[in-house]
Amino acid sequence: MGLGDRIRAFFSRKSNPALTELEDFAAGRKGLEGFIEPRTPTSPTTLLLVDRYGEHMRAPVREPEDAVAFCERLAIPVYDAKVIGYPKRMREYDKRSKQAAADSLEDDIAELERRLTETPDP
Repeated sequence: MGLGDRIRAFFSRKSNPALTELEDFAAGRKGLEGFIEPRTPTSPTTLLLVDRYGEHMRAPVREPEDAVAFCERLAIPVYDAKVIGYPKRMREYDKRSKQAAADSLEDDIAELERRLTETPDP
């Protein structure tokens, strides 16, 4: 093993600061599963955590092995997203969130319209 390989190995073992956010996310949730998302030309390798309700959070990881070690330490099952895909509950959570945001926007617009049509007191 050359000097460059040893330096890379040393830094790859250092803690990944983005995983701290995932650890905080995992602390208050049950039914978590981890999904390792492969590196693409535009994004790094990421670890996606999904809870039992479909709420999710992702963070970049240096190596897939870092994601596996993180999930093993917290006793979270981990899968390869490229092979397994994403859970249905995650897609449903996103759909509910978008619908709630649209409903909220409609309520806000209706409230503004009501205020605009009211006549001010003299």
